Amino acid sequence: MVRRSPSMLRAAPLLLAAGAVLGSFSALPSAFLQGFSGSPTPSSQNSRALSPRGTQSSAGRPGASTSRRAFGEAAEAASAMVELFGRGMVGLGVLYTAMSMEEYVYHRYFQHLGMNKLDFSRAVRTQLSLSTYKGDGHVEHHRETLDDMTLDPRENENNNNALMLDADPLRGTAFPWVATLYMTTSTLLVAYLPLSFLGWSSAVIVGVVVAAVLLHALVWNALHPAMHGLPDVPITTGVPSAPLAGLRDSALFAHLRNYHAAHHRIEGSHGNYNVCCPMFDELVGTYVGEIPAKQPQVA
Repeated sequence: MVRRSPSMLRAAPLLLAAGAVLGSFSALPSAFLQGFSGSPTPSSQNSRALSPRGTQSSAGRPGASTSRRAFGEAAEAASAMVELFGRGMVGLGVLYTAMSMEEYVYHRYFQHLGMNKLDFSRAVRTQLSLSTYKGDGHVEHHRETLDDMTLDPRENENNNNALMLDADPLRGTAFPWVATLYMTTSTLLVAYLPLSFLGWSSAVIVGVVVAAVLLHALVWNALHPAMHGLPDVPITTGVPSAPLAGLRDSALFAHLRNYHAAHHRIEGSHGNYNVCCPMFDELVGTYVGEIPAKQPQVA
């Protein structure tokens, strides 16, 4: 039975809307300041014209002018902070969306060999006389994963493509350094232009993308090998598991485990392709909820 539950990270797309709203509100303080600018308003001009003996308005008093100037500077600073916050929230939403999309596309179309089924890919292979993509051992990882998420390598006996898993102590479950490099590069390619449009500098974009991908690898390596009963990832292989190992009993990690377990349990493994960045499954209709483990049969 499939039990659907909303993704805990479903709020990520809302960052876009929230940031946009905050960004639009950033214009309000500046508009509000028009009433306190150096140019007199019609009402102030009328009051001066009606003022007997040319009584000087309060705007001409040095103390009042200084106070209003200070207020204007403070309001402008507040406006800039609101705008900066809005741009930051929109940018983080863009970055999360890009990473969720990349995780989804790579998992579905490369690791699950979905690329081989696309008409475009078939046409290119035919034109260039290329063989079909054999994958990185992920299909074999699914074949040896049991319902309780433990592994039984015997399921891959006499499978030559599984030899790459036999050579890896973590049997293809880790997020290695080379994958971290690839994801950093692809995220920069996807997110650089929209983040630049939002006013992010190149240095900030690179720094935030690197930090985000490292965080992704931290979560993956603390989550995925352990849920399949394998040891922690050492720093020689990838971003180490140890820093986030203490979060494995948290509600977030429990949700991510259930999310990924459903990917293994659904027929054909067609669904829940996201692992650490849930969102894109829901956008394209491949979210299947949570699928509980099969109950052991009583003899």
